[in-house]
This record gives sequence, structure tokens and C-alpha cells, in this order.
Amino acid sequence: MLKQISLRILRFQSIMVRPMKRSKIMDSMGSSIENNAIEKLSHVALSEEQVNLKNDALKFVEDRLENYDGKPSMFVIQGDAGTGKSVILNVLFNEIQRRAKSNDCMNDVLTDTDNFLVVNHPEMLKLYHRISKPFPYISKSALERPTSLINRLEKSKLKADVVIVDEAHLLATSKDAFKRFYGENHLQELMKLAKVLLVVYDDKQSLRMGSYWDENTSDGSTLSGFFEILPTENKQWRNLQQQFRVVAENDTLEWIEALSTEGRILDFPKSVRSGKSSFDFRIWDDCSEMYSALRELNGKIGQCRMLATYDFPYRLDGKDYFVTCGDNFKVRWDRYAPRAVLPWSERPDTFEEVGSVYTIQGFDLNYAGVILGRCVDYDSETDSIKLIPSLYDDHAGFTKKKNINEVNDVKEKIIMNSINVLLTRGVKGLYIYAYNPNLRRRLRECVEKSL
Repeated sequence: MLKQISLRILRFQSIMVRPMKRSKIMDSMGSSIENNAIEKLSHVALSEEQVNLKNDALKFVEDRLENYDGKPSMFVIQGDAGTGKSVILNVLFNEIQRRAKSNDCMNDVLTDTDNFLVVNHPEMLKLYHRISKPFPYISKSALERPTSLINRLEKSKLKADVVIVDEAHLLATSKDAFKRFYGENHLQELMKLAKVLLVVYDDKQSLRMGSYWDENTSDGSTLSGFFEILPTENKQWRNLQQQFRVVAENDTLEWIEALSTEGRILDFPKSVRSGKSSFDFRIWDDCSEMYSALRELNGKIGQCRMLATYDFPYRLDGKDYFVTCGDNFKVRWDRYAPRAVLPWSERPDTFEEVGSVYTIQGFDLNYAGVILGRCVDYDSETDSIKLIPSLYDDHAGFTKKKNINEVNDVKEKIIMNSINVLLTRGVKGLYIYAYNPNLRRRLRECVEKSL
């Protein structure tokens, strides 16, 4: 049975944006595509699981504010990519801010409260700023990067009532003076500055040693470590299970999960090889042919993009750097564009670029064409992915921190996390090309055996 799906950004807008006149933008092929973050305003109902979780979280906030005793409280929403964590977060923030600024009920514990939403991701923050514009009760100053909020609250000697943290797995787990964070952990500082924290979390999406979260090792930080020190009545931890992003049958979801979290190569999904799947899943031998197929799809439906693991040189020096595969594929990495209004995934010109994990994390595409780069090879003895961290080019992500003990293990986990993020972006389809011939050959065999 197909999993229920919906674009994450569509869910954002159905919850946080009031209807506007419909308009269209032109994609790179000249055909019309809709602005998914603002103008595709289809109503999306929460699932029963999400409704129950939202109600429980809101009740938790009300109770802990009313009975605040000087100790912070924390409500954690954990789930894999695409399980709708941020959908619930948006519902909650919208409701909390509406009630905070309303004078309809003076006995409401949320009236006149100071609340914030933080996300340590510049592209996501752009989206939040845009989708909150129609709402007078959500000010731009209520949407912040964590370091900015921490420094602001510390300077003013104020305490927030509620802080909602999206993508908590991106919070800093060590000092970063270059970015003006002088504490040891973002979450630790936020716990000092907020009465109640609502936290959205997935440790399989941590991508840097400086913001490394792993519940299964002593490296970096664990959210459970901060959670456990709180009194029982001051904490709840909930998990989301249902997949809402990838429109695929269970065997395809299992194939993607096995490869992207464990490196295992399962038999090619029966649902795909039977031709009955509505999810377009393909393995490619030629990267340029994969790009051409995506170009045709992008002209028809938009939001089809090339992505790659961080295995090709890139520097923030204003120059163009390129992802090169074989003889016929040479496309530049995504250009740094901090002043761009639209997220990278929605700008029409970015079809002519290859997106990195940092560019696409937190966003959906209709189709994702993923290049598994130089550091992702094949081990015939274990019939699984073999990683070569020395070829991974994200030097900033691998900068050693004092709370990282098993450096090589963490490097491999970061690479696997990046693969997990990349392979779970496509809502309607996923195309994969392996740079290394050994892995490319094994994936081809996987498909051929299924025929």
C-alpha cells in the first residue's frame, strides 16, 4: 500500500500561509511551475498520529508554563526524514504565537508570552521568514538562528517562554567563536534561556563534527543526555513513524533505508521492477544521461535537481567549482547566494547546478538525481558500501572538536548521514549514479538480476 505523502513545503504553507492570488514563475526550460513555498496552497490535513502529538505537545506547553518552577522543560519530537516533524512544529508555533498576541482570553497562559522558533540552517530560515509574512502575530524577530537568539537573550538578560527548535541535529555541540558562539552547546544554552523547549530531532542528519549528535556513541552530544537530567514531569519524548515524503511502496523505502543508513545493497524492489510502482526509481550508468532525463522532467513538472555527496572540490572564494563525472558531465556546484529570496530548490536557474547536502537538507524535490561520489565505493566481501573518508572534500565538516573521540568512525557516520539526506529528497522519483565503477557495476547487477 502506498505511503501517504505530501511535499513538506506544501504542508508548511497549508498551515502557516493564508490564501493569495495564484501566480507562476518560469523554470529554466520556459514552462510554468508554481512557487511551492508560498503559492501552492492546497489544504493538507494532519494524520491522526500528528493531531494527537500536536495536542499533547500544546497541552505540555500550557501545563509547564502554568507550573513553571524555575527549571526548563523539554518536549522532543523524533523521527526520520519525511515523517512530518516540522509539520507539527509549524502548527504549534502558529497556534502559540496567535494566542500569545491575542487578547480574546485573558486567562490564557500563553497570552503575552515571548516565544521563538530557531533553526540553524540559513535556507530554512529564509523559508520561515517568507511564509510568516501574512501573519501579524509572527514577527521576523521571533524567527532566529540559535546563536543570534542566545546572544540577544543573554545581552538583554531576558528569558523566553517557549523556544521551538527545528532541525535540532544541526545545533552546535562545541564552541564556535568565528560564528560568535562562545558556549559549549546550543541546546545547553537554550535550556538556560527558555522555560519550555519543543525540539524536532533526527540524529541521522548530523553532518559536521562541530554539530555532531549521535545517540549511540560518546562522540559529540546526545539529546538524551540533556533530556535525562530533567525531572519526570518536565519532559516528554515522542517518536513519529509514518513516512510522508517519498511516494513509494515499502520495499523501495526499505531499499533506500538499507543503503543510506547501513550501506547494505538489497535486491532491487519488486514493486519497481514489476512496473506497478508510481515512484520512479532508477540506477544509471551514465551521469550525463541521468541529467538529460532530469532536464526533460524539470521542463514538465519543475523541482528536479542534481545532488552529490561532498566529494568534489568547493571553496567559498567567489569562484565556480564543478562536479565532473565521466567524459560528458561537468556541472558547477551550487553558488553561494545568501541574498537570494527563494531557497535553492525553488530557484529556476539552479537546475544548471549540483546541490550539496547543505543546500538541500530540510527541503523536498519532485525528483532527485543523486551522484554517489568518489568516497563511496563497494566492498565485495561484505556486499556493501565501502567509505573512503580521505576523499570527502568537506574539510570544515571534518574539523576535529574536543568532544570527538573516534574520529574515523564519526567521519564515516557523517558521510552516511549525508547519503541518507540526499536519497530521501525525491517525492516522485530518485535517480542514482555511482562515480566509482565498482559500486556502479554492483548497482547495475542489482537491477539486472531483477529482470
